[in-house]
Amino acid sequence: MENMLQRVLVFDGAMGTLLQEKGLEPGACPELMNLAEPEKVKEVHEAYLLAGADVITTNTFGGNRIKLAEYGLADRVVEINKKAVEIAREALLNYPQSFVAATIGPTGRFVEPLGKMTFLEAYEIFKEQIEALVSAKPDFLILETFSDLGEIRAALLAARDTCTIPVICSLTFTGRKTLTGVSPASAAVVLESMGAQAIGANCSGGPEELFPVVKEIAMYTKLPVIVQPNAGLPQVKEGKVSYPLGPADFLQTMEPFFTLGINIFGSCCGSTPEHTRLLKTRLADYQPPVREVIKGSFLASREKVVIIGSSTLPKIIGERINPTARKKLAEDMKEGSFALVQAEAQAQQEAGAHLLDINIGAPGINEVETIGSIINLLQQNILIPLVIDSTNPEVIEKGLQVYHGKALVNSVNGEEASLNKILPLVKCYGAGVIALTLDEKGIPSRAEERLLIAERIIDRCMRLGIPREDIYVDCLALTIGTDDRAALETLRAIKMVKEKLKVNTVLGVSNVSYGLPNRSKINAAFLAMVLGQGLDLAIINPLDTNMLDIWQSASLLAGRDAKGQNYLYLNSREKDNPPKKEQGNLQPSLELLNKLVVTGSRQAVKTVEGLLEEGVAPLEIINKGLVPGLILVGEKYEKGEYYLPQLMLSAETAQSCFTRLEKCFKEEEKLSKGTIVIGTVKGDIHDIGKNMVAVMLRNHGFKVVDLGKNVSKEDFLKSLQKEKADILALSALMTTTMQEIPKTIDYVKKHYPEVKIIAGGAVVTKEFALNAGADGYGKDAVEAVKLVESLRG
Repeated sequence: MENMLQRVLVFDGAMGTLLQEKGLEPGACPELMNLAEPEKVKEVHEAYLLAGADVITTNTFGGNRIKLAEYGLADRVVEINKKAVEIAREALLNYPQSFVAATIGPTGRFVEPLGKMTFLEAYEIFKEQIEALVSAKPDFLILETFSDLGEIRAALLAARDTCTIPVICSLTFTGRKTLTGVSPASAAVVLESMGAQAIGANCSGGPEELFPVVKEIAMYTKLPVIVQPNAGLPQVKEGKVSYPLGPADFLQTMEPFFTLGINIFGSCCGSTPEHTRLLKTRLADYQPPVREVIKGSFLASREKVVIIGSSTLPKIIGERINPTARKKLAEDMKEGSFALVQAEAQAQQEAGAHLLDINIGAPGINEVETIGSIINLLQQNILIPLVIDSTNPEVIEKGLQVYHGKALVNSVNGEEASLNKILPLVKCYGAGVIALTLDEKGIPSRAEERLLIAERIIDRCMRLGIPREDIYVDCLALTIGTDDRAALETLRAIKMVKEKLKVNTVLGVSNVSYGLPNRSKINAAFLAMVLGQGLDLAIINPLDTNMLDIWQSASLLAGRDAKGQNYLYLNSREKDNPPKKEQGNLQPSLELLNKLVVTGSRQAVKTVEGLLEEGVAPLEIINKGLVPGLILVGEKYEKGEYYLPQLMLSAETAQSCFTRLEKCFKEEEKLSKGTIVIGTVKGDIHDIGKNMVAVMLRNHGFKVVDLGKNVSKEDFLKSLQKEKADILALSALMTTTMQEIPKTIDYVKKHYPEVKIIAGGAVVTKEFALNAGADGYGKDAVEAVKLVESLRG
């Protein structure tokens, strides 16, 4: 069945659009129709099959426990999902050449650190739905319209643990990234590593918006690629929701995709069987052109992919997050503050590290709990991939679970116990792994013996299905303080591994100088030598300018800096930005506070305390330290430099500072710019965007009364009158519920005419909001704050 995904396939189109035409009420549960009106669901399937669809998708997009609970149906997950596959199977009786894809959508909640749901909680929620779907024997699973890598990773793992049928993964994008900042390249790398059989994008704004996204995905994966765009963004005309791209226009805007070498096509919101028919006709004789895929080994964060290989620039792993012999850092970890951890990470990233090693091994630290907390903190604003440095399988697994990327595990070795415990985790979570050339006998003195251990580890990896490009051999540097030939054996071992085993190599460079004076000079000289032997990853201190200088120069001289681009770029940058010094105690200042808010630093509250001790007035701290920082964060968000994780982290940082400063005011002195009532309209069970708006408004000094989701117009009015509110903020995510916005506005204005009303949400446009009678349109959380500020005068 997996081979079927190599064929040119046409998936069906929108389910909800056609169910609405068949009587689905706004705000009603589409999945309940599987039980209440199965014939109508079957008719939709048959319409797409008649139009030529090769694959029909089940009516189970919101069939998880969380979504169904909003309709009081949490106890009917199995019944609803199993029936949906049975309906699709019945529709296929007259179309034996077509297939059933069981659809799984997101929960509507974020996985940590963006939300409160843990990875394992998400895993169990998806596993329950997938078990129900698989019991009725679909041909594929398709995880679609996800925006969060953490959540889709949990769903994919649940699918792999539950069944052996192919799994397709598809995300939804706004511009070039998802809501949470996931890049197309990262999505491709992470999901392929975790075992997806096809990857792509769906929904979003339409074919034109998705084209650059799918083009990037196709460059970073060898797997089949799927694209299912919306028929444009929804519009409301004469009280009815419509989509701008009819079948012919949709097909025309799909033409560029046929040049990308992808093979699975479909359509999403607003499409009809006629969209499918034209697409199927166009693809009748289509043969995907051969596509060029980027070669190399990949590691990835949520936003950034790092390419490693002999023909690319050697990469730096920052080594400074390690509590060994660092008392303050160890105390920071034990206390759970992580302010120093965060500062070290930021400094190394700014200095030029490509990856960050996270080591938490010290007495008194709960390592399993701590690794999860640190990774959740760092991955909100550290863009470079992380290296999980531990030999404890429980610590490694916890780190791999919470990380929304493709991490590097440091490490496995040639001991049987290590191989048996670590490698299955690497395979399960799609990570890379560092292979230490030691075993039960210790570290061999001769390079030839280290080579044999490396061969044995690689063989075990390959047998488990861990690809060669995900293995990084560490030939181990021993101190020349006790053996003056130790460095030479390491050099010989690196050369042998590169030439004979054809894998990437990694080395903790500074071990060579342990116990000697002037270590930086020795380390730098050794770095030049190992780079000359083909080292791919150097674990070093990126704040050491000696090491950085040698890395730049040696990479250029070794022919691994194409046209000297990296060398020239870094040297031109250094003229304007001198290298960072190691982290010390920074004197509190309003300028520093501004920066700490922008970076979401946990040192911000301590800086506020310092400013108060120096006699700076609380209002001055707010107006000259916090507010300018929040404004800059908003600007970065608007420019696409920041996404939801950075926005949330900065908002939490500012809120912590505001909470501390509130203690300085008497009750009657506490300031509020006004009161805002906010909620999602009746029938709409989505609230992610609305929650973000509420957080941002609170951080800008407004009192926010959040009524939650599925709020009636009567309840909005009661709250406005009770709170004597100035502004009402309405949100809607679905086309079926956006009509509640004008109804709510009319009702509220009639009974509370002095209130100002703003509207927003994924499907809401400025034209719709203003035509509905709103006083303004909030495109996102940042725009909503600006709008409210202007309405308040």
